[in-house]
Amino acid sequence: MVDHSGKSINLVVAIDFGTTYSGYVFSMTPDVLKFYGPQTWNSGHGGMTSLKTPTSLLLNPDQTFNSFGFEAEDKFAELVADENHHEFYLFQRFKMELHCKNIKKHSMIHDVSGKALTAMEVFSLSIKYLKDHCLKTIGDRGFLRSSNDVKFVLTVPAIWNDRSKQFMRAAAVQAGIDDAQLTLALEPEAASIYCQRESLENMRVGRQTELTNPGTRYMVVDIGGGTADFSVHEVEDEGTLTELYRASGGPYGGIYVDKEYLKMYDVIFGKDAIGQLKKEDMGEYLTIIREFEAKKRTVTANYGSCFVTSMSAVLNEMVANEKKIQSIQSSYLRDKVSLVKGKLKLSPTLMESFFKDSLENIIDHVQNILKSVEDINMILLVGGYGESPLVQETFRNEFTNLQIIIPQDCNLAVMKGAVLFGHNPMSITARILRFTYGVSINYEFDSNRHPRERRFTDKDGVERCRNAFQKLIDKNVKVPSTGRIVTIGHIPPPESPKKYILSVYCTEKNNPIVVDESCQRVGILVVSVPEHFAGIWRGREKYEFGMTEIKVSAIVKATNKTFQTTLDLLE
Repeated sequence: MVDHSGKSINLVVAIDFGTTYSGYVFSMTPDVLKFYGPQTWNSGHGGMTSLKTPTSLLLNPDQTFNSFGFEAEDKFAELVADENHHEFYLFQRFKMELHCKNIKKHSMIHDVSGKALTAMEVFSLSIKYLKDHCLKTIGDRGFLRSSNDVKFVLTVPAIWNDRSKQFMRAAAVQAGIDDAQLTLALEPEAASIYCQRESLENMRVGRQTELTNPGTRYMVVDIGGGTADFSVHEVEDEGTLTELYRASGGPYGGIYVDKEYLKMYDVIFGKDAIGQLKKEDMGEYLTIIREFEAKKRTVTANYGSCFVTSMSAVLNEMVANEKKIQSIQSSYLRDKVSLVKGKLKLSPTLMESFFKDSLENIIDHVQNILKSVEDINMILLVGGYGESPLVQETFRNEFTNLQIIIPQDCNLAVMKGAVLFGHNPMSITARILRFTYGVSINYEFDSNRHPRERRFTDKDGVERCRNAFQKLIDKNVKVPSTGRIVTIGHIPPPESPKKYILSVYCTEKNNPIVVDESCQRVGILVVSVPEHFAGIWRGREKYEFGMTEIKVSAIVKATNKTFQTTLDLLE
């Protein structure tokens, strides 16, 4: 395998940056299926061990790095217990800030106590920790000659927009990863690649041999902590994959089960009970979350046993027992929750109900895709939330005519597949574009086409349409993963003879006439000539679609100068 510069690289690291948990694995040629990673991560509160660590970042009062993962949560709990936490920053589950948000370079996010910091700083420090931890692991095992010999792959949801993907790349570069050594992998694609290569004995449910047959069509359902990603793949004769249906999804991940669970506490102990608990006893809050995290992995349909959890002293003191009982009896918790010797006892039906909304959204989404794509005969279920027995059972009950395939290490499929993608990016041969792309320009006004309110007269007396949509490429078009090139040319406007600025947009519409509220700005491209240049010139932009990220370059037709410019997505 060679990197962008043509240099041979035989070690690939995948960093799976998740909403709830993050981690890394790596492998080397020639045995790319022999994966290495850290030992299991351990927590103090709740006694939890995991192959990933929580996506939690603790910063010192001066905003320098303190710790990450279980260590960050446990340290902050100790600070809270000693009343020394007020100036520290704890960020948790912040990846969702990039979902459906118009993220910018200087966008701010808030920690658990409401203190603000730039999202770029929070993401880059987190990625830096995982990168440094991984390089140390590689070095300790004697595999590392130089960090220049490592290719890094960072996972992102397929449903993210181009701006969010560019943000993650910028954060990784700020974290010290060389831009030329970095590739983004789309999470459902990575899981699909892994399951194509994994051995039959490592499939928990389903037959992997059928998954690899040429012509097989299957849906990838990647359900993580925050988002659910859906994609449809077909196996080609060479064993590579082509995408048949544009990536789609929504915020239906496992954290929404947690939210439903925590709502119960507000009913019993009063509004914002959990917020108060975080302030007064972070250790108890972490214990509650981690106990539930372990328990929800065992919930099944018609689950027989109750879930019993201790009440923290802080919550217990907030409300008298009589008041707690009254709140339970007068709400939806009646006959589902009881107080037993200072503990909360939850019925099996209540535990199941916490999953209801997210599961309904997931099942509806799958059914809609099945109506749109013919001959899908199996579903590949992966992701941390996909490990839930209740989720798996629901899929088997809802889709009895389809084969449900679940890898043994469901939670690690994306991460391991991202390593394989790094070794062979051509594992995916074609993708379906999610949006129609175009640029905003001021076309000459056409009364049969353009809205009257967009008409204006320029300085040369020409009537024009303000912010017309000049289409580059249609949505739902299949493009090769090596990229489809679209070229267009523009000249500078009279009022700005040395440069022109293009705003690039995407939209769900098929044939937009003008840039309107349905359009989302992808980024800005600036094409210019030096100030001393006095001739007539024309710019020609080249857009490449079909890879995991958009690539853009521009040529000035008077100087023949090429600008290998990246579309600025974060201004």
